[in-house]
Amino acid sequence: MMVAMPGLIVMQAAAREPERIEFIVALSACVVGLHHLTRHTFVSSIAPRLWKSGSGCPIPTARRGVLMNRALAMLAVLLFPLIGAAQEIGTFTLAEGSPRLIRGATVLRVSEGVRVQNGDILETSSPGFVQAEFANGSIVAIGPSTRVLIHSAASKSADVVLMSGWLKGETASGAAGYHFSSSLLSATAKAGTAILHAEPADVGLYVESGTATVNEAGGHPIAAKAGQFFTRHGAKFAVTSRPDGPFLESMPQPFRDTLPSRESHFAGKKPIEPKHDHDVTYAEAEPWLKMGAWRKSFEERFQPRLKDAEFRKAVESHIAEYPEWDRILHPEKYPQNSPSAPADNSKPPSGRY
Repeated sequence: MMVAMPGLIVMQAAAREPERIEFIVALSACVVGLHHLTRHTFVSSIAPRLWKSGSGCPIPTARRGVLMNRALAMLAVLLFPLIGAAQEIGTFTLAEGSPRLIRGATVLRVSEGVRVQNGDILETSSPGFVQAEFANGSIVAIGPSTRVLIHSAASKSADVVLMSGWLKGETASGAAGYHFSSSLLSATAKAGTAILHAEPADVGLYVESGTATVNEAGGHPIAAKAGQFFTRHGAKFAVTSRPDGPFLESMPQPFRDTLPSRESHFAGKKPIEPKHDHDVTYAEAEPWLKMGAWRKSFEERFQPRLKDAEFRKAVESHIAEYPEWDRILHPEKYPQNSPSAPADNSKPPSGRY
């Protein structure tokens, strides 16, 4: 590599081919730190700024245009495969029924072999069942008529948010901790298994094996051990030594046994690309737009859909619930130097949401 060459050779090369040396300097200066970026961030944020100003590249202004053009082209070739792969955190290894995936603002059809990406929303049919496996060996099973959000903060941990339905998580030994949450109860499990069932005002959480830290909405963390069953019915919270009858009777059949890994069927194979179904509708986005602590991120995520007449009309009829979007829908109401749009004074629902 150029940096390993003796100083004299570098100076001689620079004298003979100054453009090549300047290009290498530009490329080296621009590449620093980009390994943490997603493809979207690079394209929409970093690349335009570098293209415009040559920020961070020690090249005279007169030469930046040509050199940045060439450097960015090289970065695209070298980094895009790595950037794209960094978004993938697991694989859907089993898919029964007609599961749908909301990725960004698009609804996709899920099949076995599709990669799991940070921020994926999965909705299963009835009957239906989906199993997701992650790089650290952890397995998450999603039951019928279930809605979940998969959010990964690190390679060895994840936050799986259950809006409604059934969820079973088997956390591998050595994993940093998987957080399984609902509006009323949540659990952080390490090297153990937890089963969570959620309805609007009724949540049950069973620590099947291992240990977990359980959090009740508005309460203090509880150190839970295998066999304990936690429930929240409305405002009533209870802990028992075993699951109750209704919970066991309604539990999906695949949840009754250890989840078998199917990751080996997909190891080394080309990922399956999910098929596009349609752009997300307001009815599909609405439940996620009301998720309290996650609300702002979903407003940003679904904002591009405001360009669609039907989506825009639906938001207009509920604008009191989305005051942040009033500025986007009616910019004429907010002169350039005016304060921001009305603050959202609504209180998010209690719990992890």
